[in-house]
Amino acid sequence: MLINRKCVLWLSAFALVMPCRLFAQGSPGKIGVLHVYTAISQCVEGKQALGEFEKKATAKKEDLEKKNNEIQELQKQLQSQARTLNDDSRAALAKSIDSKTTELQRATDDAQKEFGQMQNEILGRIGNKIGPLVQQYAKENNFTIIVDSSNQNSQLIYADPGIDITDDIIKRVDIALAPAAVPPAAKK
Repeated sequence: MLINRKCVLWLSAFALVMPCRLFAQGSPGKIGVLHVYTAISQCVEGKQALGEFEKKATAKKEDLEKKNNEIQELQKQLQSQARTLNDDSRAALAKSIDSKTTELQRATDDAQKEFGQMQNEILGRIGNKIGPLVQQYAKENNFTIIVDSSNQNSQLIYADPGIDITDDIIKRVDIALAPAAVPPAAKK
């Protein structure tokens, strides 16, 4: 029983002294901050993919606005001609407005779902390419941990801008993912 107490006391003392020895030898680890969304959206491939995404989203938005304008015109027509239209014409116009409103709502919901999936695919695809590059960078630069500062649910409250590695990662991604140079003979 006496041996067990001595062992426990010795291990406790060692456990208390060890962290102090680590701090005395230098910092226990290096921490970096990476804004992953910025890295994805600012690298060359990300800019290109998100630019194409924006073109498609803008075209779809214009189409939805056109449908909405048609509905508004029909509503104005119904309001302005309510007294002059017969019951059947008024009912047909109201039915057309309801039908077009339902179509618009479905198209809007479908577009939101489609573009949400498309954006997630882009972020996931490029993010999966960035992941190994971040790990390599961390190992090369002796980082113990790298925290994503782009997540709104993150517990990160403050980070010294000096530990932000986002620009370094963007440069590394652009170099790693740059298309191979086309040989002069292939240009013909």
